[in-house]
Amino acid sequence: MNFEYQAERYHTDQELISAHDCFKALTPDQKIMVENSTTLLQFTKGETIIKQGFVASHILYLEKGLVKLDVTNDSKISTLKLLGDDSFIGIVCSFACKSLDFSAVALEDTSIKMINMDVFLSLIKENGEFALKLIRHMSSNTNSMVHRTSRLYNKNVEGSLALILLELSEIYHSAEFTLPVTRIGLASLAGCSKESTINTLAKFHTDLIIEIKDKHIKILNPENLKLIIKNG
Repeated sequence: MNFEYQAERYHTDQELISAHDCFKALTPDQKIMVENSTTLLQFTKGETIIKQGFVASHILYLEKGLVKLDVTNDSKISTLKLLGDDSFIGIVCSFACKSLDFSAVALEDTSIKMINMDVFLSLIKENGEFALKLIRHMSSNTNSMVHRTSRLYNKNVEGSLALILLELSEIYHSAEFTLPVTRIGLASLAGCSKESTINTLAKFHTDLIIEIKDKHIKILNPENLKLIIKNG
């Protein structure tokens, strides 16, 4: 795991503490200890990384790729969050219970590093700066998930899709990107039907808010998307 460099992260609302920021607080010897207790795993697009109920025996670090976190309640699946490069997967739950109460699925080919839980806990006990940054990271992630869930719950289809498109743009650090899911998958992320998703994307295209061709998206007017989110 390269702790010395990561691409600069951009956030729409506030500067957040990333997983890399946490690792930067480690001493050289502690970084080596983490490296020696880490296993690299590769997942292909569509592959399940974590099943709900998975035993939390390791800390999972998303080095490269795109992952969605889902939770199932009353037989209904809801997406909690989309995660891009340089993210912990389920860090907010890892210390709360013995099993993880969510599932994680790769939306792209993804590299995951599993860090031994005991080693990670020893770093928290030994390095106060690392522990503080980790707490701030976990708090900001919890806050983000709560607000994301609340905003999507109260949005119509246009507001939900606008939020998802801006979320993907932030993850890819670009106004142009290829959708990592089908129209059905996009509808699932936004909590909408396939038909309403297709119709709304077509409307955004006609209104020159986005340009869409097959799975390729170019956001032409992000301010309009933000306005749709606010009013939708």
